[in-house]
Amino acid sequence: MSLTGLPLILLTGGLALVAAAATVRVWRWGGRKRIPLRVAGLVAIELLLVAEIGLVVNRQQNFYPSWSALGGSEDVVAAPPAPPGRLDDELDAGGTIAWSPPGAAAWRLAAAPLLVTGPEYGKHRDRAFPVVLALTTPAGLAETRRRAASATGLLTLILQPTRGTTAASLAELPGLLRRDARTGDGLVLLTDPQWSSLAAGWPGRPPVVAGHTATAFDSAARLLPAPLAPPQQLPT
Repeated sequence: MSLTGLPLILLTGGLALVAAAATVRVWRWGGRKRIPLRVAGLVAIELLLVAEIGLVVNRQQNFYPSWSALGGSEDVVAAPPAPPGRLDDELDAGGTIAWSPPGAAAWRLAAAPLLVTGPEYGKHRDRAFPVVLALTTPAGLAETRRRAASATGLLTLILQPTRGTTAASLAELPGLLRRDARTGDGLVLLTDPQWSSLAAGWPGRPPVVAGHTATAFDSAARLLPAPLAPPQQLPT
């Protein structure tokens, strides 16, 4: 379980709730065990709450990107900045640009892919940004673009597939995107129900969130890690 992953945060929060419920239940018990049980319950709640806060802050700031870094078995060292993307001059300004990498015609999309960045992309040129890849329809395009333009800490790629678009034909897309923009390994698919089967067959099986509403976009963004800055990269 990843130290910066959402599952660990949810598990710790759930354990805190369980500890609180158990403490409330035993609070009115009688006998000599009453005081030790109360103290143990309160200590457990406090420790779990502190751990929950620490995990949330660590996910946002990426102080310890792995368990080995937390345990001190690996030294966190400075690394070269994220390699610049070929389209950084356009993406650094923020907004939306059409993306036309080599071989895009084979993807059989209804329109050119769109890359959407916010001002944070241009302010942090040493960082690699995670990606929300939206598979949308013309009806959901406007809402997806609006939400993508206001999102922070990520880059959004919007595709409008057709019936001829396949997951196999898009297999080279992540590598092409990494060449043209500063993107890392974090990827979440945001898909209209019409393209759920295309998302299910995506190479690597990334997380999938259904819908194109603001709530769905926020859910997808929460599954992504923070942008990775060089001082937080570990030696291999």
